[in-house]
Amino acid sequence: MKQFLFLLIVLSSSIGLKAQNPSDCNVPYELSTIYERDIKSLALKRMEQLNSSDRAFIRIPKAWQDTIAEGMAAILQANFAESDSVFNFYCVHDNTSPLQIYNGLLIQVDLSYPWTQVWQNLNTITGNAYIDTLTSRYHLEVSEFFDWSFADYALLHTDSLWNIYALIDSLVIEPGIISGEPNALIGTAGKIVYDKIGENRYYDFYFQFNDCFDGCDNYHKWKFNVNEDCSVEYLGFEDFGFFGIEPLPPAVNCNIYTSLSNRPEQSSPNIYPNPTEGYFWLELDSKYPVGFEIFNILGNSIATGRVEEENQIINISHLPTGLYLIKPENSKTHIIKLLKK
Repeated sequence: MKQFLFLLIVLSSSIGLKAQNPSDCNVPYELSTIYERDIKSLALKRMEQLNSSDRAFIRIPKAWQDTIAEGMAAILQANFAESDSVFNFYCVHDNTSPLQIYNGLLIQVDLSYPWTQVWQNLNTITGNAYIDTLTSRYHLEVSEFFDWSFADYALLHTDSLWNIYALIDSLVIEPGIISGEPNALIGTAGKIVYDKIGENRYYDFYFQFNDCFDGCDNYHKWKFNVNEDCSVEYLGFEDFGFFGIEPLPPAVNCNIYTSLSNRPEQSSPNIYPNPTEGYFWLELDSKYPVGFEIFNILGNSIATGRVEEENQIINISHLPTGLYLIKPENSKTHIIKLLKK
């Protein structure tokens, strides 16, 4: 815990003259892929903010996502140095705000029901028609079961990005399920705040750092406004520190976009087998060698590699099960989803 008795909170900001650049609201493939979780989380929070009845849908309506994604695309393509800072150098994602989209559901069950005992044995298909329909439709699998002294919990996992709160609401109405909650992460950093006033879309991107397991002592915030015509205004920045303003740490440099700007485009790559249990081949219609980068579903770069020759085997057996994004170098649009079982 932080020592709040000795707390010094410092805030600095810079607004100055607003800078405005023309831009484009067409959503690049990289943005829709790497920022899919962020876009859906922001859409979910916007529905909550407006008390929309669409919150009841497990599949987040596309119209909510499109409004947010198009504004983010305009910022990305507005030719501001600050846009590069957000998307390429500091790689800001929405990881700490409430109402996140998670891939895990922690479900408390009553083991006096025969079908819940099937989950206890880590089998997803139970014979309960309603539960089996939900798990099949929304790609749920039982990954763990916890026989805790106070309660019994099944951990369900999905590689898709649903409105997990609506999904939990659909599960808990079935006898045998007592309660549910997201299997949330702690100690993460990064936040995106979205608001829409009239036809103007406002985005605040927070890069958070220092002691983030206990709430992040510092942040640097970039502020943007996207106009109805997709032109973008950079509204300045804000720095915050519990114990004093500190300079931004070295950039993360995911370079998802800027590293591609001056490179020739290659043909569509292919991965097989997909899904994989630990090994795959990257098939490219180009000359070897070719580098590639692996991102997790949060958009964080976790590994790099290089294909030196055709039919070269790539080993990812050391990575946990889940969904990954493979980006070959020189590719502006082709990012491949790979499922590791």
